[in-house]
Amino acid sequence: MMQKKHLIAAMLAATVVGASSSALAATNPFSDVPKDHWAYDAVAQLAADGVIEGYGDATFQGDKNITRYEMAQMVAKAMAKKDVSAADKAAIDKLAAEFADELNNLGVRVSNLEKNADNVKWSGVFLNKAMKGNEETHTWWEKELFLNVDGQVNDAWKVHAGLDTKWGTNTNGWNGEDEFSDRYGSKDVKVSGMIYQLYAQGPLFKGSNFTFGLLTPSLQSGYVGNARVKGAELDYTSGKTTVKAYGGKVWEKKGDLSNIGWSGTFVRGTKGDYKDADDDRQLTAYGASIEHNFTGRTSAGVGYYALKNSYAYNEGDDTLGIWALDFRQNLAENLDLTAFYSHGNQHYQNKAYDIRLTYNGSPWGSKPWGAYLGYRYLGSDALIMSSLDQGSEKPGVKGLEASIWFHLTKGIQLQNYFFTGHKIGEWRDADEANNFHNTTFFSNLIFAF
Repeated sequence: MMQKKHLIAAMLAATVVGASSSALAATNPFSDVPKDHWAYDAVAQLAADGVIEGYGDATFQGDKNITRYEMAQMVAKAMAKKDVSAADKAAIDKLAAEFADELNNLGVRVSNLEKNADNVKWSGVFLNKAMKGNEETHTWWEKELFLNVDGQVNDAWKVHAGLDTKWGTNTNGWNGEDEFSDRYGSKDVKVSGMIYQLYAQGPLFKGSNFTFGLLTPSLQSGYVGNARVKGAELDYTSGKTTVKAYGGKVWEKKGDLSNIGWSGTFVRGTKGDYKDADDDRQLTAYGASIEHNFTGRTSAGVGYYALKNSYAYNEGDDTLGIWALDFRQNLAENLDLTAFYSHGNQHYQNKAYDIRLTYNGSPWGSKPWGAYLGYRYLGSDALIMSSLDQGSEKPGVKGLEASIWFHLTKGIQLQNYFFTGHKIGEWRDADEANNFHNTTFFSNLIFAF
């Protein structure tokens, strides 16, 4: 573009910035643009708005030919202006498209690009854990770093990634038995890392929220179906009622699932999902729930979950089907009663429930400290994977659990979980199971950022 700077200034002022009385009253700072010059007002306006600059000797040199790079610099400064009309914004966008290559080569960051950079957010937690497992006589340690990356695509859609890395001293499995450790893949693993979550989320229609990718289902607080899936979830809210449904291939460590199959036929596939040792079948999970907030103090829900699991249930129906109810009642300020009950169709440990009193809610809230006390009965065939197994460690147990947490300072908290109880009676000997006492303790020092 080889045109005079005077002409370009006039065109830019007329089509982008627009004349205003305050701008026209501005003093022209350039000694070589006299007041009687036909481009005086345009040059004065653009100089006052910071769109154009002169030379070190206070001259504008308007008779010089302007290059595309000089024009791109002027366009970039015009793009940085705020409080422009819709028509001016459209003109700026057209100019930005015309000079896109020059803007990129100059390394000019326009406002939209800067806004997009701000849409990427990092957060995470670092945990130092001390654990006494169900069958350990000593305490073992683990460190975990969890990173979240959230990107806002537009006003409605976002993408999320969760990255999880663990370091542990538990080199012989959580119960210290080599055979057990080999079966569950925990022997001699000191460092492990994974993409924990990776999904996109946004509305499909009014009142909806759609999530697809590697996700953790959100139905009924994860009491029954907390196992991650490679699949999708659709939520729809109308008034005080929310309907949720999900489905996909299970993506969890087999030792973390409630019922892993007594035959021990699970092996981990090369991509992290679970396949039979002799063929390529995979575990599939799906579910649906209806959750209603009756008042500000009372809410409840009902749900159905299914796990296609021919490995554990190889006689008759190979699908574990589970019905679940959950309930929450605010009893007083900062005091909540919560409960759930689930029932499975496989007639072994086919029921699970938990009832608890909670003071000051979640440790991730703003309260300085909190606690809960409850009783749980976690039958392995009434759960797929539960969010409630912190202290009791695994399903298949019953007993009392307590927790207390403290915010030591901003971003640093201490969480403690204690469980005491028994294994649920097994097919071998119910009396033996009841006599086997479980005491577990988990303590997490957490740094959140």
